[in-house]
Amino acid sequence: MTADRHPRLLSWWRDDPRDPGRPRANDPDVLRLANQLAPGSSAHDLGGVMSLNLRLDPAGLVLRVHQPFASQARLLALQQVRSCLADTGLIVPVTLERLDKRLFRCRNRWAELESFIPHTRLPPSFDSYGWLFEQVGIPHRGMSSIEPASPRPLVATWTTPDSLRRWLGMTEATVAHDPEAVEIAARVRGLGRRLERVWVPPARLPVQLVHGDARLSNICRTPDGHSVFFDFGFAAVRPRVHDLAYALVFVTLGMDGARAPQSLAWDVIPALISAYEQAAGIHLLADESSALLPYAVAVLLYHAALDGFTADPVGLLRSRWPWILLAKWMLDNPAALAVR
Repeated sequence: MTADRHPRLLSWWRDDPRDPGRPRANDPDVLRLANQLAPGSSAHDLGGVMSLNLRLDPAGLVLRVHQPFASQARLLALQQVRSCLADTGLIVPVTLERLDKRLFRCRNRWAELESFIPHTRLPPSFDSYGWLFEQVGIPHRGMSSIEPASPRPLVATWTTPDSLRRWLGMTEATVAHDPEAVEIAARVRGLGRRLERVWVPPARLPVQLVHGDARLSNICRTPDGHSVFFDFGFAAVRPRVHDLAYALVFVTLGMDGARAPQSLAWDVIPALISAYEQAAGIHLLADESSALLPYAVAVLLYHAALDGFTADPVGLLRSRWPWILLAKWMLDNPAALAVR
């Protein structure tokens, strides 16, 4: 399907109906740029959702081609963030300069070049999650003093109750012809009202630059046992508890989110938070502890609220059902995320 058949799609998300979303690894313009930056190298797609990440061998480089909404100002600011973190001793991808440039044009997109960092993603387990929460705390130390002049990311990983209510109207109107999707949207709206009643405004919380996408696929381990931090595309100045709430969502899913929520190992959460606090050198405030649950629910409801802007709103909304059930269970059982 093409974007012109779906006028509700935002133009910055689907920039060209003939070339929507993430570019392909065999795109002629991508290959032309890769050959210009690393002549004679072969390109291998490393995966990723928001950008195309090509490993160039034998040059040992990674070419990242971003989506059109990633602006020059945003990417330059994130380069500075990564550089600051590298100066503190953290292992992060640092942008390389080639042809006197740190950003390259690939048709209507910006691209960056980095050194490839060998790494392994840890398997989902209690030990891995304890390690993950410790790692979330380590960059928070360094990021607390960084004040980037960076535009906010156009794509987020959560939503406030106000945005949920506003976006959900589009989803409800778009799926009105499908009774099952209508029921799911109604459930999301009800959960949104409950979320609003327990919401903790950011003004009451410590706010700093956070990673925004803290999970095992983005915080990995090098062959010699060091931590490496990838994908700062969602980095933004937000309540620091957001990173914890986001990571907790993926912990519950990784513990087998297909199971009934009540059967998950909720009793490990205090230990995970303690691992974070020790690494970050802080103790969560009372308001932060209270915010952990609503901010996790905000992550779970985010995509359902936006499904009305996609090319397949009914199919996607139906796929959100396990997340919606998890959000409901969390709101029904606030003690499960209590850490104090």
